[in-house]
Amino acid sequence: MSNVIQTETREVHEPTELLTCLVGDQWIGLKVQNVREVVTKQLRTEMPLAPACVMGLINLRGKVITEIEVRTVVGLPPRGEDMPLHVAIVETGNGEDFGLIVDDVGAVVELDLDNFEKTPRSLSQAWLQVSEGVMKQEDRVIVVVNVDRFISMTIPNASADRSDGA
Repeated sequence: MSNVIQTETREVHEPTELLTCLVGDQWIGLKVQNVREVVTKQLRTEMPLAPACVMGLINLRGKVITEIEVRTVVGLPPRGEDMPLHVAIVETGNGEDFGLIVDDVGAVVELDLDNFEKTPRSLSQAWLQVSEGVMKQEDRVIVVVNVDRFISMTIPNASADRSDGA
């Protein structure tokens, strides 16, 4: 419980900016400090036996990155062939990069603590597991996603420290 209080206190004193992304009809916010860059569709190598949400591996300037389809993780219908996509390259707490495939990318907005609330229980179980809360705006609600929890939920042990040098 004290960790939650410390997190909330830290957020109050440190303004946080969010990269907004659209997944289906839901806007999400990724903390800018976790986002390295946003890229368009890359040549992808499929990974046999990977979880359904893992679309494959991309080579981004010599670095191999696992791509995860956010739509699959949160239970939305599969992406159509003609649907646009963007890949938000995010860094986990242990420094590993992943590509989160989203439908669209919006603007960078500042986390408005006056309009920030606990995650409503009405959201789907997947959103409840990865959300740090929601920020209400005039025309939308942004689910603030915890990148480490999102990766841990989709790829077990991915955000654990690796001592094997891989």
